[in-house]
Amino acid sequence: MQIFSSRHPVLRGWSSLLMIATFLAAPALAKPSNFGSVSVAPGFKPAAKNLTGYAKGAVALHKVVGDRDRNNNRCMGYGSPEPDHILVLKGNFARLKLQVKSGKDTTLLIKGPGNQLFCADDTARGQDAGLTAQKLRGGTYQVWVGTSEPGQKYRYTLSVAE
Repeated sequence: MQIFSSRHPVLRGWSSLLMIATFLAAPALAKPSNFGSVSVAPGFKPAAKNLTGYAKGAVALHKVVGDRDRNNNRCMGYGSPEPDHILVLKGNFARLKLQVKSGKDTTLLIKGPGNQLFCADDTARGQDAGLTAQKLRGGTYQVWVGTSEPGQKYRYTLSVAE
Protein backbone atom coordinates (compact mmCIF):
# COMPACT_ATOMS: atom_id res chain seq x y z
CA MET A 1 0.00 0.00 0.00
CA GLN A 2 1.38 3.39 -1.03
CA ILE A 3 0.59 5.99 1.61
CA PHE A 4 2.29 8.84 -0.28
CA SER A 5 0.61 8.25 -3.60
CA SER A 6 -1.07 11.28 -5.18
CA ARG A 7 -4.02 8.95 -5.72
CA HIS A 8 -4.58 8.71 -1.98
CA PRO A 9 -7.79 10.72 -1.23
CA VAL A 10 -6.36 12.48 1.84
CA LEU A 11 -3.16 13.53 0.09
CA ARG A 12 -5.05 14.60 -3.02
CA GLY A 13 -7.16 16.94 -0.84
CA TRP A 14 -4.07 18.36 0.88
CA SER A 15 -2.31 19.02 -2.42
CA SER A 16 -5.33 20.98 -3.66
CA LEU A 17 -5.37 23.04 -0.46
CA LEU A 18 -1.64 23.66 -0.75
CA MET A 19 -2.03 24.92 -4.33
CA ILE A 20 -4.87 27.28 -3.32
CA ALA A 21 -2.93 28.57 -0.28
CA THR A 22 0.15 29.21 -2.42
CA PHE A 23 -1.91 31.15 -4.95
CA LEU A 24 -3.62 33.28 -2.29
CA ALA A 25 -0.39 33.96 -0.42
CA ALA A 26 1.52 35.10 -3.51
CA PRO A 27 2.08 38.87 -3.43
CA ALA A 28 0.05 40.89 -5.89
CA LEU A 29 2.21 42.05 -8.75
CA ALA A 30 2.12 45.81 -9.24
CA LYS A 31 1.22 46.96 -12.70
CA PRO A 32 4.27 48.24 -14.52
CA SER A 33 4.23 51.86 -15.56
CA ASN A 34 4.66 53.19 -19.06
CA PHE A 35 7.20 55.91 -18.16
CA GLY A 36 8.78 55.06 -14.81
CA SER A 37 8.38 55.91 -11.18
CA VAL A 38 9.45 58.37 -8.53
CA SER A 39 9.71 58.06 -4.74
CA VAL A 40 9.31 61.07 -2.47
CA ALA A 41 9.36 61.64 1.28
CA PRO A 42 7.84 64.61 3.11
CA GLY A 43 10.08 67.66 2.67
CA PHE A 44 11.66 66.27 -0.51
CA LYS A 45 14.24 68.32 -2.41
CA PRO A 46 14.27 69.76 -5.00
CA ALA A 47 10.87 71.27 -4.33
CA ALA A 48 9.37 69.63 -7.44
CA LYS A 49 9.96 66.32 -9.20
CA ASN A 50 9.27 66.19 -12.94
CA LEU A 51 8.21 63.13 -14.90
CA THR A 52 7.75 63.00 -18.67
CA GLY A 53 5.73 60.84 -21.01
CA TYR A 54 3.16 60.71 -23.79
CA ALA A 55 -0.56 60.97 -23.16
CA LYS A 56 -2.11 58.26 -25.33
CA GLY A 57 -5.88 58.30 -25.81
CA ALA A 58 -6.40 54.56 -26.26
CA VAL A 59 -9.10 53.56 -23.71
CA ALA A 60 -11.67 55.39 -21.59
CA LEU A 61 -9.88 55.77 -18.25
CA HIS A 62 -13.06 55.60 -16.17
CA LYS A 63 -13.27 51.95 -17.28
CA VAL A 64 -9.76 51.38 -15.89
CA VAL A 65 -9.96 53.21 -12.54
CA GLY A 66 -13.62 54.02 -11.85
CA ASP A 67 -16.28 56.62 -12.60
CA ARG A 68 -15.88 59.04 -9.69
CA ASP A 69 -13.19 59.89 -7.16
CA ARG A 70 -13.44 60.34 -3.39
CA ASN A 71 -14.60 63.96 -3.89
CA ASN A 72 -17.28 62.87 -6.41
CA ASN A 73 -15.33 64.33 -9.36
CA ARG A 74 -15.91 62.53 -12.66
CA CYS A 75 -12.97 60.48 -13.92
CA MET A 76 -12.53 61.45 -17.54
CA GLY A 77 -10.10 61.12 -20.39
CA TYR A 78 -8.49 58.50 -22.55
CA GLY A 79 -5.18 56.78 -21.97
CA SER A 80 -3.36 53.53 -21.50
CA PRO A 81 -4.76 50.62 -19.46
CA GLU A 82 -1.43 50.62 -17.56
CA PRO A 83 -0.50 53.57 -15.36
CA ASP A 84 1.85 56.11 -16.92
CA HIS A 85 3.80 56.57 -13.68
CA ILE A 86 4.15 55.03 -10.24
CA LEU A 87 4.41 57.52 -7.38
CA VAL A 88 5.73 56.10 -4.10
CA LEU A 89 5.07 58.22 -1.02
CA LYS A 90 7.53 57.40 1.76
CA GLY A 91 5.43 58.83 4.53
CA ASN A 92 2.19 60.73 4.94
CA PHE A 93 1.67 64.04 3.11
CA ALA A 94 -0.63 66.79 4.35
CA ARG A 95 -0.74 68.20 0.81
CA LEU A 96 0.66 67.16 -2.57
CA LYS A 97 0.23 69.00 -5.86
CA LEU A 98 0.41 67.31 -9.27
CA GLN A 99 0.32 69.44 -12.43
CA VAL A 100 0.40 68.36 -16.08
CA LYS A 101 2.16 70.64 -18.57
CA SER A 102 1.50 69.86 -22.23
CA GLY A 103 -0.29 72.84 -23.75
CA LYS A 104 -3.09 70.40 -24.63
CA ASP A 105 -6.37 69.34 -23.02
CA THR A 106 -5.36 66.66 -20.49
CA THR A 107 -6.86 64.73 -17.59
CA LEU A 108 -5.19 63.30 -14.49
CA LEU A 109 -6.18 60.17 -12.57
CA ILE A 110 -4.44 58.83 -9.47
CA LYS A 111 -5.25 55.56 -7.73
CA GLY A 112 -3.70 54.89 -4.34
CA PRO A 113 -3.77 52.54 -1.37
CA GLY A 114 -7.21 51.32 -0.41
CA ASN A 115 -8.41 52.22 -3.92
CA GLN A 116 -8.33 55.94 -3.12
CA LEU A 117 -9.12 57.70 -6.36
CA PHE A 118 -8.37 61.28 -7.44
CA CYS A 119 -9.53 62.61 -10.81
CA ALA A 120 -8.89 66.04 -12.35
CA ASP A 121 -9.44 67.90 -15.56
CA ASP A 122 -8.79 71.56 -16.45
CA THR A 123 -7.27 73.99 -13.96
CA ALA A 124 -7.77 77.74 -13.60
CA ARG A 125 -4.60 78.19 -15.67
CA GLY A 126 -5.87 76.31 -18.72
CA GLN A 127 -6.74 72.96 -20.17
CA ASP A 128 -3.87 71.02 -18.60
CA ALA A 129 -5.03 68.93 -15.65
CA GLY A 130 -3.81 69.46 -12.11
CA LEU A 131 -4.87 68.69 -8.58
CA THR A 132 -3.91 69.27 -4.99
CA ALA A 133 -4.59 66.23 -2.84
CA GLN A 134 -4.97 66.52 0.93
CA LYS A 135 -4.06 63.98 3.62
CA LEU A 136 -2.31 61.36 1.52
CA ARG A 137 -0.99 58.38 3.38
CA GLY A 138 2.28 56.76 2.45
CA GLY A 139 2.17 54.03 -0.16
CA THR A 140 2.17 53.36 -3.87
CA TYR A 141 0.03 55.44 -6.22
CA GLN A 142 -0.67 54.74 -9.90
CA VAL A 143 -0.86 57.84 -12.11
CA TRP A 144 -2.51 58.21 -15.51
CA VAL A 145 -2.26 61.29 -17.74
CA GLY A 146 -5.07 61.21 -20.25
CA THR A 147 -6.23 63.04 -23.34
CA SER A 148 -9.65 64.66 -23.56
CA GLU A 149 -10.41 62.94 -26.86
CA PRO A 150 -9.71 59.33 -27.90
CA GLY A 151 -6.90 58.65 -30.35
CA GLN A 152 -4.76 61.64 -29.39
CA LYS A 153 -1.08 61.42 -28.44
CA TYR A 154 1.14 64.21 -27.11
CA ARG A 155 4.16 64.77 -24.89
CA TYR A 156 3.74 66.08 -21.33
CA THR A 157 5.65 66.88 -18.17
CA LEU A 158 4.08 66.01 -14.83
CA SER A 159 5.35 67.94 -11.82
CA VAL A 160 4.94 66.69 -8.23
CA ALA A 161 5.36 69.25 -5.45
CA GLU A 162 4.38 69.72 -1.78
